[in-house]
Amino acid sequence: MIYRKQNGYDAFKCIADKCPKSCCVGWQIMIDAESIERYKNADGDFCAKLNGSINFEESCFKQNNTRCAMLNDSGLCDLHSTLGEDMLCYTCKMFPRHVEEFQDIREYSLSLSCPEFTRMILEPDYEFAFTESEDDTLDDPEEFEDYDFLLFDKLEYARDKMLGLAASKTISLQDRMSLIAAMGLKLQRLYDEGLIFDMDDVNFDEEFDCAGTGAILSLDYCTKNMDVLLDMEVLEESWHDSIRSAKTFWNDNSSDFVTWKSAMYPDADTEFIFEKIFESLLFTYFCGAVYDGQIYARTMIAVQSTRWLMMLHAADKNTPLEQVIYLYSREVEHSDLNVNALIEFFECEL
Repeated sequence: MIYRKQNGYDAFKCIADKCPKSCCVGWQIMIDAESIERYKNADGDFCAKLNGSINFEESCFKQNNTRCAMLNDSGLCDLHSTLGEDMLCYTCKMFPRHVEEFQDIREYSLSLSCPEFTRMILEPDYEFAFTESEDDTLDDPEEFEDYDFLLFDKLEYARDKMLGLAASKTISLQDRMSLIAAMGLKLQRLYDEGLIFDMDDVNFDEEFDCAGTGAILSLDYCTKNMDVLLDMEVLEESWHDSIRSAKTFWNDNSSDFVTWKSAMYPDADTEFIFEKIFESLLFTYFCGAVYDGQIYARTMIAVQSTRWLMMLHAADKNTPLEQVIYLYSREVEHSDLNVNALIEFFECEL
């Protein structure tokens, strides 16, 4: 088994009650089957409170006004405080850690929806990277019956090239993302035509026909298509208010080239932050195309999410960039419906 871990994965520590946007508020926390059995069989004085806080029919913790029933008034988890970390369910034990499973490969990343990880990534000395280790463990092939080794190999090779360009400082981040988006489009076309063996030959110095797609940076495209964010399910309605406000800002400034250029081509320090966000999203999403064939869409999730974050940041200077990032991730990335909506949106461009 090959294990790839994003920089900071092992070092991450939850800040618990000091978190400005707790993962224990807003989300319905699902409980894995093994933990459900442990909780059913728990004994001691805490048992009654624990079992009274669980919806066993739905396998999730109950909520009190959107707060997990285990979250006390001090912002700490009663289950963790009383029974210890080992008794946490898989969801609580893992977050904000994320695992992508490929045959004989595991890729570990951290979610931007966590304010503490977002703080880490904003630090000037944090650089996106991942470590790789290996052991003799192998997956059961029957669990990956339809897995396409050849396609994954091509995707992995392409992502390495994309991440290499993303980290390059020879051209602006915006131009790097446009080249990567165009590469994703070319890879998609080759895949759709059954020319998988030609995917290794796709490079950034080729000219691609990207007309009618989001691969080409455009204020009109980025602003108009904020509607896809407004059509998503939300945790907090204030998120929709933020999107509407940003859309109004950019419609009102549609002729202001200076404002647009300043947002899309920020100063070096701010650009470096967005570079790390883009790299994190590309690392997390791109190779998932081995399961659904959505190479271009998964490339564009990273590209367009970064562009929208740039626009949201420029439209609301009163909200710290850190907050803009983790709110976007909370609202967009942690809903399968929302991620699928993005994939379907970009798929329609093909």
